[in-house]
Amino acid sequence: MNLLVVGSDFSPRSWGIGAYTKELSTSLTREHQVTVLATGTPDAKVFDHGCRYRIIRTPSFPILRYIAFAIYVPWILKQHRIDTVLHVVWITSLISYMWYWLIPVPYFVSVHGTEIRDDKTSWRRRLKCYLKKWRLAALRKAKGIFPVSNFSARLVMSLGVEQSRIKVILNGVNTEHFRPVANYHKNRRSQKLLTVARLDLNKGHDHVLKALAILKKQGISPSYTIVGQGSEEIRLREMAQNLDLENQVVFTGFISDNQLPAIYNSCDIYVMASREIPGRLDLVEGFGISFLEASASGLPVVAGDSGGISDAVQNGKTGLLVNSDEPEDIASAIKRLLNDDNLSRRLGNEGRQWTETQMSWEHAADRLITAMQRMM
Repeated sequence: MNLLVVGSDFSPRSWGIGAYTKELSTSLTREHQVTVLATGTPDAKVFDHGCRYRIIRTPSFPILRYIAFAIYVPWILKQHRIDTVLHVVWITSLISYMWYWLIPVPYFVSVHGTEIRDDKTSWRRRLKCYLKKWRLAALRKAKGIFPVSNFSARLVMSLGVEQSRIKVILNGVNTEHFRPVANYHKNRRSQKLLTVARLDLNKGHDHVLKALAILKKQGISPSYTIVGQGSEEIRLREMAQNLDLENQVVFTGFISDNQLPAIYNSCDIYVMASREIPGRLDLVEGFGISFLEASASGLPVVAGDSGGISDAVQNGKTGLLVNSDEPEDIASAIKRLLNDDNLSRRLGNEGRQWTETQMSWEHAADRLITAMQRMM
């Protein structure tokens, strides 16, 4: 199959949907021809050269990029004889919808979470809100919709899309890139916690800090590494200082994908207490790829039970789901793993086995292709 993957958020520093585009395209290339259309970025040349699939970049003008996409898509369809298109976000599927009458190439749409919800927190999201009638038309014209979690699937159904045209394709993880280091945990108690995420309000770093303050009063003081950048950094640093946690908390800033495996393997418990924020529909965890990265690295997970996280963390098998609005609940789960080496080891081992046998990007790509073939 000759596939065109359309994803605007795709750069050397992108996580989330950008990582989804990269990893899924890489796995699809094993048996199919793949072209990725993405917005140009200044540092993309070396990154693109290292990818195994063709990447076509549009000019990087923020306001004009969707106009550029509208021109590039039909050209690529004709020039490269594309069989089908996968839009990694719904907004670009409007292009396939508009051109379908002239170039009837079947297209599919992935759905992650926040991008499908309507609010007016920014000019971009306000514009998307005004396009909701066109969005529904484009989704209904698509051959199939691929939410990355059951939570995301419910969001799509709430828009009025028929359930028969929706197929959940869970995210995956690169199990060769993220893997445990043999014999790393040598006769020592687990004392290192880790979160890898944008420093956004919904990610729950603040509630983890409050949980650490609770544990400190009980004489338990694990270190906590926070990887990522974002608007919450100043507030989180002030919280760590006010809670007398400065000696326990390390902010690393951005860490490249090549360095992440070592970060996971240097820690013992992965914790991310993502939650939904009232009035902020733009902040929700549609799945949480970092949970799979942690499981692939053999770490037990403590996760906030919100959004689509229950598809990324098997409660009691690969991790513990907690009430992310209650720091006491987070603290209790962390304490349980710190005090029970057998439980921590079992959750980590089962997480590794699960990602290897069911949740690699190769498995996700196979499920995606199978769904496409059935729906076309």
